[in-house]
Formats: sequence, structure tokens, C-alpha cells
Amino acid sequence: MEYQKADRDYIRLSIAFEGRAKQANELLRNFDSISELFEAVKNFDSDILTMIKREQAEKLRLTASDVYIDDFISDLEKNGVSALTPNSEAYPTELKYIADPPFVLYARGKCARLQAETPFAIIGARRCSDYGKKVSAHMGCELAKNGVTIVSGLAYGCDSLAAQGALSAAEQKYPTAAILGQGVCTAKTDGTAEIMEAIIENGCVMSEFLPFTRAATYFFPMRNRIISGMSCGVLVVEAGEKSGTMITANCALEQGRTVYAVPGRITDRMSFGTNELIRKGMAEPVFSAEDLLFHLGINPECSKKSKLRGRGSSELKLTGNQKILFDLIELGEKNFDEICELTQFPVEVLNLHLTELEFSGLIKQLPGRIYTLS
Repeated sequence: MEYQKADRDYIRLSIAFEGRAKQANELLRNFDSISELFEAVKNFDSDILTMIKREQAEKLRLTASDVYIDDFISDLEKNGVSALTPNSEAYPTELKYIADPPFVLYARGKCARLQAETPFAIIGARRCSDYGKKVSAHMGCELAKNGVTIVSGLAYGCDSLAAQGALSAAEQKYPTAAILGQGVCTAKTDGTAEIMEAIIENGCVMSEFLPFTRAATYFFPMRNRIISGMSCGVLVVEAGEKSGTMITANCALEQGRTVYAVPGRITDRMSFGTNELIRKGMAEPVFSAEDLLFHLGINPECSKKSKLRGRGSSELKLTGNQKILFDLIELGEKNFDEICELTQFPVEVLNLHLTELEFSGLIKQLPGRIYTLS
């Protein structure tokens, strides 16, 4: 990928401010352009030290070196990372118009594909209920089948299940996007690493933080504005009254995005946030995937039932644990305990992958938690 001078200047700012676009913009208000800022840095302009800390000025001085930027870009390429700036065709269009858009999105995957689809965010609680898990996977799958790009933060729980649901729309192969609160080359440690790799194969994983940045709590509110900013709308599946999910919902409203919420029981703590959004008129209630598709102006496709009997898991393009489970159930119907004993999967992992296969239409659950092919 070739980077022009303007792109390189954006990358310089990204390195110096480590993704803190708001702080960088405050400095830029003192200059007519990014180029003028770096000219002042190269000339050791002492006025800069009155605007920012010395440590920050030293970082700017370091990144002003062309050799330094050449080496940085070379490292990106070695790790399969692209630097998307506002000048890049693959940079999400809607993101350019939010307050303090990221100067650079470091990306892995097929990012150009995202521009051709309708981006829509599905978010929710990490510690979601069984109902929240099913709704997240179902919505992700049904929207993806109808050409919607599912955007999420890929956190464990509702986010990752929505992404998995989208990926499980196997024959559709629409792209999926994940926005991380860490670097795109840093290992995920919350049980979502496998999903991240699947997204890279088919869609795109992005972050405004440098590629090997470790996750930090205060990064997530910064990341949330990107999730909502690049999406045409946001669905909140489950959320506590005060949570990171509610921060994203508020970001979306501030950015003029429509927020949707799944109503829940008034006694469920993970529904306090969604019910409150609906009660205050801040979110549209959603009762089905068709509701969302209608709001997005999309006519649901008439899906044909797949002829699954006799088809191998390789034909269905399943990956990892999904393939193991499908092959096992293809041999004959089995109950949950049998599957758990035969696969030795942890209960949480088994529940997750069985739900994926159900919402893909590949298997169905019979009374007594017995699973068979659809």
C-alpha cells in the first residue's frame, strides 16, 4: 500500500498521540495544517512546549523523521496491517463527519469490502443472559443474510455472538467488522481470538491504537465512538443501567445515529439499560430482525432451505469447533450431555457453538436438549 505525504502526516500524529485524536486536534488548532505543525517540530519551535508536555513534544520530534516513518510502515506491512487515513478509499465514510474522527485506523483483513455494504452495529452486555446470547446471534445472522455489515466491539458476550451470527451466514459471506480497544496485532485474551481470525478472513478488524497496544479500560469509551460513528444505526441487545454499552448508545445519539433496543423483563438487570432507553424515547423498540430490516429500508430475502443431509462439513465452510459439532451431530441426534462428554468442550463454549449452528439453520434443537440436523 502506497502512502502519500498527507497519509504519512496522519500516521505521525497517530503514533505521537497513540490514538488520542481529541488531544491531537486541540494542538492542531494552533496551526493551519498538520504539515505546518511538523515543520515547527523539525525547527525545534519552543512555542510547542507551551501547548503540550515535553514527553509529547519528543514523540512528535521522533515521528517527524522520514526514516522513522518508513520503518514504521515497513513493520505494518510485515504484520499484514494497513493504515487507513481519511484519504483512504477504505476509510469508513460516515466516520469522517463525527467529532474527533481517528487520524488512522490500523486494519487487518479485507477492508475495501466494507464500503459496498450497509454497516450496522450490534452491541450489548458481556455477561449477557441466555436470551441475550440467542438474540445477538440471531440478529447478526439474519441481518448479514440480507446484506448488512455487522459492526461490533468484539467483546465477549453480545458483541462476539453478533459477529459469530454474521459469520455463520455461511453461504452469504458478507463482511463483518470489529473495532478493538487494543491493537490489531495484540492477542485477544477474552475467548474471542478465534472469532477475530475468522473476521480477518472475511471482513476487517480495526483499531485507532497502534498495532501492538495492549487493552486498557480507558480505551473502550474511545473505541465506542468509532463503533457508532461508522454505523448507520445501533442495536442494543442487553445492557445494565450504567455500562460501556450505554456509553456507546449515547455516542450514537450524539452522532445523530438511530438507536434500537431489545425490550427485556423488568426484573432482569441486563435489561435495565435497554428498557430505560425505550422508556425515555431514546431508542426504538425492536421485536424481530424484520423490524430492523424494515427500518433500514431492506426487504428480507426469501431464504431457501438448504439440503443438508449428505453434505459434508467442508462443503458448508464451517471452521474449528463448528465443524467438530456438525460432524458429530451428522452421525445421529445427540443430547447436550452426550455432546459435552464426547467433545470435552467447556459448557459455555458448547452452548455458544450450538447456538451458532442453530441460527445458521444447520441444526435444530428438539425437546430434552436433543440436537439433530435441520
